[in-house]
Amino acid sequence: MELMLLRPLWLLALLPWLWQGWRRRRQPALLAPAMQAYLLPRQGRRTPWLWLACLPVILALSGPALRQQSQSITMPALDIWLLDLSETMLAQDLPPDRATRVRLQLQDMLAGSEPKQEAHPIALILFADDAYLAMPPSRDHRAISLLLPDLRPAIMPQLTPHRGSAPERAVELALAQIPAGQRVRLLLITDGLSPAQMEKIAALWPCQDSLLCRASSTARLDILLANGGKAAELPPSGGQGFGSSLGRRLPPPDAAAMAQLATRLGGDLQWLQAGMPRFAPLPMSQVQASAPSRDLGPWLLIPLLPLALLARIGSAWLILLGAGMSLIHPPALQASPAPSAQDSLAWQAYQQKQYLAAARDFQDPVWQGNAWYRAGDYARAAAAYARASSATAHYNRGNTLVQLGDIKGAEQAYLAALALDPRHEDALYNLALLRPLPPQTAPSSQSPEPRETPEQSAAPDKPQPPAPPVLLLEQRLRKEAQRRAQALQAEAPGFKAEESR
Repeated sequence: MELMLLRPLWLLALLPWLWQGWRRRRQPALLAPAMQAYLLPRQGRRTPWLWLACLPVILALSGPALRQQSQSITMPALDIWLLDLSETMLAQDLPPDRATRVRLQLQDMLAGSEPKQEAHPIALILFADDAYLAMPPSRDHRAISLLLPDLRPAIMPQLTPHRGSAPERAVELALAQIPAGQRVRLLLITDGLSPAQMEKIAALWPCQDSLLCRASSTARLDILLANGGKAAELPPSGGQGFGSSLGRRLPPPDAAAMAQLATRLGGDLQWLQAGMPRFAPLPMSQVQASAPSRDLGPWLLIPLLPLALLARIGSAWLILLGAGMSLIHPPALQASPAPSAQDSLAWQAYQQKQYLAAARDFQDPVWQGNAWYRAGDYARAAAAYARASSATAHYNRGNTLVQLGDIKGAEQAYLAALALDPRHEDALYNLALLRPLPPQTAPSSQSPEPRETPEQSAAPDKPQPPAPPVLLLEQRLRKEAQRRAQALQAEAPGFKAEESR
């Protein structure tokens, strides 16, 4: 531990305090010492209690604190996935199509990272015409796995007649998510990059061609190329208009230039194949973590009490008061009831990610619902939340009902949470996303469907409705695209609001 001052500028107040003490000593007495001893034989020199009381006040205001020594903690690097959902990902050179093969590959990568003791944080960015943050950095890989099965180009907002690809915007958005000092791996999953796009990505990279920049080694770019390596054609679609890009021929990717770009930015390029991509291991970040400082200033104000008593009643009365207080034995205070042993064991199991055991042991219905939710049993989680009547319980029950596909029930749960807490921002946000949804939404199956191989899923089947989390994501992406379009129109010169007809 080390002693530090949180507000050291308050120590400047010691200068007038010392000057006042020097002035008091230099001030001549009103009576000569011999006359004062004759007239006031029992009164000595008065102690400047007020002057002494200012010292602990100044020291308390300076904020003395004890701070523990910072420790270096090794943390896994942040992994940001940049997923291309442009229309070119519908090409079928990788059966059944590129987007499906990418989703299966990412699900395998998530499944391979689950057995690790400490999951590394993953962020998900989707891009087509523009880039959007679909999932902020999170260690909950299950949340990403719920989105992956339904991530298709159809959910992306279409800002132009041809839904192109803007990987440079995705890289720019990813670089903005990097905390200071955090090591990051950017995994760009795309089917190709043009020379202009590669130049823009290289220009966005921090401190390129700089020898005195520390940030140049904090991030690296890996590229997962979802392409068959040859020219391909987009399948025709009757639902598309004349200006659609579906049905046109796609050139083969420039793999050599993309590999050179990945190597220049500290990463590697891997082709999407049957097995797992063999990228370099994720780097580890050394984070300096320190415990919060403990402010000792309020404790320095305790000496003000005896100083105040001495200034008013004198030292003799203070001694008598202390002796009287020592004879009084106040009754022992009753401690606040500690949590039961059953809840303590449940909390330990919850922290160790043993959610099933924690759900069976928790007595608090909210925490029991949280444990069932983490365990994936959404029906029991909703039943546990229903036993509580707080705004948090209603909000969590609404999230659980969304997972079960009960959109109407989730809307009622969010309304119940807002009735208790009208400023519940998360409930307001989720309710705004649910309102534009169609009245009847097919619920997602609770039992996981068996994953089809690319050969089995090549047959044209009836498309399944997307899961509720993807519906919420699609609504959020469209609202974000509308907000950006309105902001660009407002900044454009000569902008005039459209009159309502």
